[in-house]
Amino acid sequence: MLPKVRLIEKLVDCGVIAVIRGIPEDKMMKVAESLIEGGVTALEVTIDTPGSFKSINRLSNLFKDRAIIGAGTVLDSEGARLAIDSGAGFVLSPSLHQDVVRTTLRYGKIAIPGVMTPTEMINAIESGADLVKVFPATGLGVQYIKDVKGPFSHVPIIPTGGIHLDNVASFIEAGVAAVGIGGNLVDRKAIAASDFTKITRTAREYVSIIQNARADKYAATEKR
Repeated sequence: MLPKVRLIEKLVDCGVIAVIRGIPEDKMMKVAESLIEGGVTALEVTIDTPGSFKSINRLSNLFKDRAIIGAGTVLDSEGARLAIDSGAGFVLSPSLHQDVVRTTLRYGKIAIPGVMTPTEMINAIESGADLVKVFPATGLGVQYIKDVKGPFSHVPIIPTGGIHLDNVASFIEAGVAAVGIGGNLVDRKAIAASDFTKITRTAREYVSIIQNARADKYAATEKR
């Protein structure tokens, strides 16, 4: 088992957490394989989907050396425990639930509660959260991320909701640790048509844009 710090590095390395929600079980493996082939190595399976724990288990066993698999939309400690028992390496919530954070940390996994306000961010970090999910990202906007990163530069943020190819670089430049992307990456029409190469192409585009944005941000910092 990887130590916690290595798990976090693996989670944010490519810069994208793919949000997998409502995907038919018979296509789940192909979707995951297509995302990983495109360079996305963090996959979040939302547990509001029937069969989600079984999918987490299968994905974590099949791709354990190539990706980190996590659970999303976790609202209580029981959901967190079941996800972790199924093989989840990280647990994401759309809101802040102290019991979910405690359970996740108890089992040595990555806790990522959802927050919106600065107070919620600090409460989450004080509760032991490893990162925070800012949702909905586009409702709050890139400027909001820049503003909170001023006093809270130490808080690793993962914005989720409405992020696409045209705005993802702006979020990376604002200083986020990674981004969560659902339908704009895990394309339902492509999945219905079994066009998994499209998902791979889109994944590669996101990863390329993010890596370039990170490089530009690093270069700009070095010049100061």
